[in-house]
Amino acid sequence: MTLLQRLDNFVYATRLDRVLFRQIRPRTLRWTPLFVLAALTVGYVLMAKTVERPDRAFFVGLLLFYGAYMAAGFLRIFGPRFVTTARHPLDEREMTVKMRAYALSGILLVGITMTGCFYLASAGVLGLWQPASPNDWIALGFGVQAAAMLLPTMIASWIEPRALPADD
Repeated sequence: MTLLQRLDNFVYATRLDRVLFRQIRPRTLRWTPLFVLAALTVGYVLMAKTVERPDRAFFVGLLLFYGAYMAAGFLRIFGPRFVTTARHPLDEREMTVKMRAYALSGILLVGITMTGCFYLASAGVLGLWQPASPNDWIALGFGVQAAAMLLPTMIASWIEPRALPADD
């Protein structure tokens, strides 16, 4: 058996072929994105709070934040179907759900980002917390990106009706 055959067998044994060839049945992930957003927020707070002297809480926050960031990417793949494939194009209902989810998540993300901008502009004057180091700003950017990945998945999951149990 050649190396390529072994690697091919490994892909099929680990069920990665379902992800690579987009053979995953879409699911409604109603509560999971909320938990990932909460983990993202808690991780950011732990990282930003202890940035001067990194300690155990900083590394827990780092692991929690970037783990939640990666989970956001996976939830986008495993959640409601947004991407058409050659074998399974999106039907009208899926296109409508996709458009509504992206429109509503865009409105929410812009509103939250605008509120954050006003907060950051006035935080120094009011003596409130604001990002101090470049790492805080980078993590904040990653947080906004993760929210942009999670919000359409969460909204589309709540828009779609509950899936019926599979017969297989």
